Amino acid sequence: MNEYFESEFFNKNVKKGKNVLDRIESFLFPGEMVIDGTGYERNLLDKRVEKYLDDHFEEYIQEFGLIRELELEIYESRYETLLNDIDDINEFQEDIESELASMKRRLDKLESI
Repeated sequence: MNEYFESEFFNKNVKKGKNVLDRIESFLFPGEMVIDGTGYERNLLDKRVEKYLDDHFEEYIQEFGLIRELELEIYESRYETLLNDIDDINEFQEDIESELASMKRRLDKLESI
């Protein structure tokens, strides 16, 4: 290299002995990433896992018993409906018990006459 073009920035940021294509490749494909505990070494730009999940998303959800946010909202709505229904049943039961008590008092009064 020509000494006129060398500078501290150039020496620090440009790897000597590599051509432009090698530098671009090392930037785009920085190496492999090891995912702990899996034994799987994955290149950072390897999209096979994402492609597999996109293609088999429904199967993945069913296999692992996952629920979606929409399903969770539906379950929460059903739960709230059940709680309201239970409250209504309890209120109805209290009303019926008070009606029965009132009828029993009337019957006792009629029988005493």
